[in-house]
Amino acid sequence: MNRHIKSGLLLCLGLAMAGCGGQKIKPGDVLCPLVGAAAGAGVVAAGADTDETGALAGGAVLGAAVGYLICHENEKPVPVLRVDGAPAPPAVGTKIISLEGTHFAFNKADITAEGKAKLDAAAATMAAEPTVKLSVEGHTDAVGSAPYNQGLSERRAKAVVAYLVSKGCDGARLTPVGYGKTKPVATNDTAEGRAQNRRVDLVVSAN
Repeated sequence: MNRHIKSGLLLCLGLAMAGCGGQKIKPGDVLCPLVGAAAGAGVVAAGADTDETGALAGGAVLGAAVGYLICHENEKPVPVLRVDGAPAPPAVGTKIISLEGTHFAFNKADITAEGKAKLDAAAATMAAEPTVKLSVEGHTDAVGSAPYNQGLSERRAKAVVAYLVSKGCDGARLTPVGYGKTKPVATNDTAEGRAQNRRVDLVVSAN
């Protein structure tokens, strides 16, 4: 091997070792720069009419840098994916389904066919995510007394839980709660607003 190429390789080895000072050295930290240095110096020696040490060493240094970058490009961490490829479970506080008042018989806790269809989707979500727990939260509009609305919201929340259990959901993962008319999401001064307030929300819970 040309003595100038050897000088370039030794120089690159020294640079690679210096660059790893204080760090754990991996085989690629030395091997990749050396391979790149040999290739760089070889290209300079083959394509140039000069035999100057500076030119050869320069080619070796450039080749070493390229070799180092190529090796470490392949060491980028690979994102960790779920085995089944499914998206992550919904976060706590996520509302997965909301049943409006039209999904219940008027002034009752009986669930309509349309409401049951929406709950079937919720049951499928719980089956796919066995760690997810839901808070089943009943709400009413402001028409009527507070005690009556509180009772109605509780009955509807419990009716939803009972239906989900009938579909195979674990009742321990479902917590019914009634809020009556205390948590409106719209004005109670219009029919449209009151319709939005009459609802049962299924919200991901921490416990």
